[in-house]
Amino acid sequence: MKYTATFPSGAVSVLAASLGLLAFLTMGMIALQRFADVGTVTIIYLIAVLFAAIRGGIVPAVITALAAIGAAAFFFYAPIYDFRVHSPIHLIDLVLFIIVAVVTGKLATDVRKAKLREQEDALREALIGSVSHELRSPLASILGSASILAESPQVAADVRNASLVKTLSEEAERLNDQIQDLLDSTRISSEGIRPRMEWVDPGDIVNAAIDRKRRLLAAHRLNVVVEEDLPFVYIDPTLIEKALGHFIENAVKYSPSASSIEIRAERSGGMLRFAVKDDGVGLSQEERKHIWERFYRSPRHRDIIPGSGLGLWISRALVTACNGHVESFSAGIGRGSTLSLYLPLPPDAVLSAPEIAG
Repeated sequence: MKYTATFPSGAVSVLAASLGLLAFLTMGMIALQRFADVGTVTIIYLIAVLFAAIRGGIVPAVITALAAIGAAAFFFYAPIYDFRVHSPIHLIDLVLFIIVAVVTGKLATDVRKAKLREQEDALREALIGSVSHELRSPLASILGSASILAESPQVAADVRNASLVKTLSEEAERLNDQIQDLLDSTRISSEGIRPRMEWVDPGDIVNAAIDRKRRLLAAHRLNVVVEEDLPFVYIDPTLIEKALGHFIENAVKYSPSASSIEIRAERSGGMLRFAVKDDGVGLSQEERKHIWERFYRSPRHRDIIPGSGLGLWISRALVTACNGHVESFSAGIGRGSTLSLYLPLPPDAVLSAPEIAG
């Protein structure tokens, strides 16, 4: 099979424009040379190289730089009208120019790519936010209708219909959670997180997260361990409860029904640690590197387990906003995993709300 390399038409037009600019600069310096010594002409040629890099990328920039070297050697460095260069100073000048041109071109290309990524991210955030908001209204109607149907005596009396309504309600709630994740994602990216810090009992955070996820945890054996006499912590309780809730969802999603899930709150290395441990599919070394990234889904589960890849990314952002950090641990594939979040403890180890107020 024969492959043919192609050069993007946009890059060709940029290269033509940069070479035209190079020719214009050359003619200008030739004209100027009649009245004054133009000195090191290669500095002027950086204008054309930068233009090529910003508009077309590194390849047009390098080609323009090579053309600039040829123009400098041919028109300005002895012997004139000859590509050979005899002066060591001029040779060094040309070598330095190509180095500076390539580095400058690479930096300009990186800036261009970063700007394009920023524009793409802004467009994606706007699209996600718009679609998510549009879905909330009909989804709220579906959830409300499913709730009314579930309470209907006729539906409750029919096992088949009751099962269908239950499935409808559960799937609608799952979709609602995913839409909320998308909205949280766009809000974090566009507005940032503004935590409302207050002193909180760690046990209350654990209880609140479990209450919110009790339906999901119903099919598992739950073990809760809260260390005694934990000090109050200065955090945003809503953010940390939501982060811990994502940990619980992750454990439920990736561990078999009736398996054990352990939730812990304890001191660890001078910090408060919340941890969720499961006996599920575990993590490979590669998965551990990427699970906190936005939209990351492991290739092992992408096609068989539903999800958006946002939950753990959101968790990390929420915990970071409260001056904490997250970690993951797994003994390997099929050997379960532990997700932990760490928060700073007060230096005086406060034990109760009255002591904090006093």
